[in-house]
Amino acid sequence: MLPVASWRIFYADGSTFDSGQGSWADAPPFGVQCVVYYDAQGRVTVDTASRDDSTYTWRGEGDEAGIKIGLWMDSDGHYRIVDAAGRSSP
Repeated sequence: MLPVASWRIFYADGSTFDSGQGSWADAPPFGVQCVVYYDAQGRVTVDTASRDDSTYTWRGEGDEAGIKIGLWMDSDGHYRIVDAAGRSSP
């Protein structure tokens, strides 16, 4: 993956938080379903836990340092969020 130009966190309640709204540390820490990273060419990388995981921890690195914790939810809801995340743009 190329260096991250921006990112967006997708939560179980349907909300999002992105690098344009604040720092990684400012983002709510709980209920994460996936994190999308955008590189300088606009390519999208979706980072998510498998549906069998009850929680997933994103530690982040550099400017994205800080722990974010996932939340188990039903498969259909999870995959809807992940699908929307994969189609999102920076």
